[in-house]
Amino acid sequence: MGVAAQRWRDRQAARGIPEEILRSAPADPWTHSAADFAPPAEPADTPSRAAARALAERAAAWSCAGASVLDVGCGGGDAAFAAALPDPSPVARVVGVDRQADMLAVFTAAARERGIPHGTVQGSWPDIAGEAGRHDVVVCHHVLHNVVELPPFLAPLHAAARGGAGGVVIEMLPEHPMAWLDPLWARFHDLHRPPSATADDAVAVLREELGIEPEVRHWERDRRLPHDAEWVARRLCLPASRITEVDAALGDVPPRRTDVVTLVWSP
Repeated sequence: MGVAAQRWRDRQAARGIPEEILRSAPADPWTHSAADFAPPAEPADTPSRAAARALAERAAAWSCAGASVLDVGCGGGDAAFAAALPDPSPVARVVGVDRQADMLAVFTAAARERGIPHGTVQGSWPDIAGEAGRHDVVVCHHVLHNVVELPPFLAPLHAAARGGAGGVVIEMLPEHPMAWLDPLWARFHDLHRPPSATADDAVAVLREELGIEPEVRHWERDRRLPHDAEWVARRLCLPASRITEVDAALGDVPPRRTDVVTLVWSP
């Protein structure tokens, strides 16, 4: 393992929740609500969408057929559908991969609503990479910070993109998406979180382990308000009796960062 991959691993592993806190958690702090991941009717016009759309258009022109898009960690399919819409679409089929069945149900319903041919694979990447197959465009949004061992995740992601005119689009935040909660971990658990792995660290792993030099695009999204106190209490492994305290504490949390990073490369 190279220096960059070890740095990513160490930083990610150090941000795990201690076992003694997890044991007392009233609910799983990691599970996401599928209802929060329904894709918008109109996809946001972001550099990530523009990159995936351009790759799909290029792949469709190269093959004289519609492009296939694989969405790894798809949630409701926002990344895949953003590339497919609006019509005329260069995308002939989208395939969503997610470990939560309810997320895939949202993905399927959204694909049917939009009239887009689709498929789904339930499981964790890269375990189901073989089942997911190879595609013209591979998109993976806001998943890397859930990964500790990055090279075994990235290598199959790269391999899932067919040779030709397609490629890979990753969207992530500059630091862990839950880093904004670090002051509350200190306040409620006296747990002082170490620095997060960063998007720069991910680029270093791509370069060191796979010899890939991705195009890096930095951009700003709309400022997001903090989640409500109930959601935050769950993430902090706190019982419902502490929600009022959490609500009061949220007023002292610095504004969440709005910068986003898109990584793009072709096989």
